Amino acid sequence: MQNPITPQHFTFARAARGDIDEIAGIYRGLIGTPGCTWDEDYPNKETAEQDLDSGWLYVLKKQNKIAAVASIGDFGELSDLTWKPENPCELARIGVRPEFQKQGVGTLMLRHCFETAKNNGFDGICILVAKTNAAALALYEKNGFE
Repeated sequence: MQNPITPQHFTFARAARGDIDEIAGIYRGLIGTPGCTWDEDYPNKETAEQDLDSGWLYVLKKQNKIAAVASIGDFGELSDLTWKPENPCELARIGVRPEFQKQGVGTLMLRHCFETAKNNGFDGICILVAKTNAAALALYEKNGFE
C-alpha cells in the first residue's frame, strides 16, 4: 500500500512553457486507460500550448515532477447549457499521472482548481466527462459534482 498524500508536499501553480512536454506525456500516458476517451489527437502538445497561452493550464507538482494537470477557463462549451451560475467556467483535461492515482492527488488537484476558479471570479464549474469513465465520475461525485 502506498503512503497517503501529504498536501504540503505538493505545489499547485500555473504551468510554465517548460512543463509542456511533460504534460503532453501525461496526456499520452492516460490514453487507453479504462473509460478514457482521449487519443493521439486530443489532448496533445498543441492543446496544452493553447491552454498555456490562454493562462488556463495548471499543474500539481511533487518536487519537480508533475503529478496532475488541469485546465480551468472558458472553452466555449457552455453556451448551450442552462444552469444557475452567472459566470461559470469549465474544468477540462484533468489528468493524474498513473503512479499518483488512487492516493488522493485527484481530489487535491480539484480543490486547488475550485479555489483558483473562485479567485478568478467564476461562480460555478462544469466538467464534461464520458459516461464510461468510472474513475473520473467517482472522483467528481466524491467532490460534490452532480
